[in-house]
Amino acid sequence: MGRRSAAILAFTCIGVLAACGEAQTSGDPAAASAAGPATQPAGQTSATASDAGQPSPGAGPARKPGGGLVAEESGLEGNLSIQIRWKSEIVTGNPNEGVMTQTYNRVAQLLCPVTSSGESAYSYFATYDNPNGDPFAATGSYQPWFNEDCTGSLTIDDTYHLDDPTLAGPEPVVHTTGTRPLSTGDTPLTVETDLNRARTRYMFISPSAGGFQQQEAPGYPAKLVTASAAPMAVMDFTLEGPIGGGKREVKVQGGMLYVDWTFTRGRHQR
Repeated sequence: MGRRSAAILAFTCIGVLAACGEAQTSGDPAAASAAGPATQPAGQTSATASDAGQPSPGAGPARKPGGGLVAEESGLEGNLSIQIRWKSEIVTGNPNEGVMTQTYNRVAQLLCPVTSSGESAYSYFATYDNPNGDPFAATGSYQPWFNEDCTGSLTIDDTYHLDDPTLAGPEPVVHTTGTRPLSTGDTPLTVETDLNRARTRYMFISPSAGGFQQQEAPGYPAKLVTASAAPMAVMDFTLEGPIGGGKREVKVQGGMLYVDWTFTRGRHQR
């Protein structure tokens, strides 16, 4: 399957997933809304073009006279290093019938190799943003960065506690812990620079892994469960400038989600 067809198929699948809210994972709370596109200055960007208006090797794209960015060469390689941290405490119920307290403390680390594609007149986000539109309609000037796999790890240290007034207490705090490897498969992220507007959009799909150990609870044996890195299916951010690093903080139920990423040119391993 070609990259163009694969990207369109991937966005169709993402659109269905995002419409359903959070990916269903054992022990996760009710779905949180996916972060919508939002523009802010990049926390860290790639090197700028030289004073002569031409990019030095590996320095990043040149600026167009009057605004915008010149497309970079197709086939350039780089790495996105991504950290996703989810910290929250969710309390539900009432003292008369029982109170459930769930805490989520999760950290995902990902290394994602990316490769630049050639300049395109249509956006690879078209199907996601407008499912009923023409995904190949010419709407501007864009440069996507393709990725086929990310590797890394997900570490969790979650708890839940049920305070049931009908039971002789105290009820135990049940822990779910562990570190598991991540291999995200086909299209874990999409990055695209809008060359005319000089801004870059990053869409990260929340990775998940199985095999985390959940302790036994009264009436329930210990078991292995699946967990996701974030309480939403996708994280969608837009930053000013070419592809680069950034950070975002997103309010979620009972706490915050922190997403930080850096971009380096070339295939440098962590």
